[in-house]
Amino acid sequence: MSKEQQMFALIGEFERGELNGRDFCKDKGVVPSTFYYWKKKKAQREAPASGFIAVRPGTGMDGSLELIYPNGVRLRLEAAQFALIGKLLRLY
Repeated sequence: MSKEQQMFALIGEFERGELNGRDFCKDKGVVPSTFYYWKKKKAQREAPASGFIAVRPGTGMDGSLELIYPNGVRLRLEAAQFALIGKLLRLY
């Protein structure tokens, strides 16, 4: 098992458990800075590469869409305004 596989398995165990990071590291004999390095690396690997996530409509949708830009600006639009939504997405 590679170092990466070992650390990712350890992080999975941490995420399923109830200990805080400091106590988990102490219990497992892992240096906290090493643990958090690998935790960040795992999160980056699992994050979408484009910065966007897939959105699928579900039941109970009210026909509106909220667009949140990285700077915190929030826009609420009617979901049927496809052209406007496309233009707003390209602004960033």
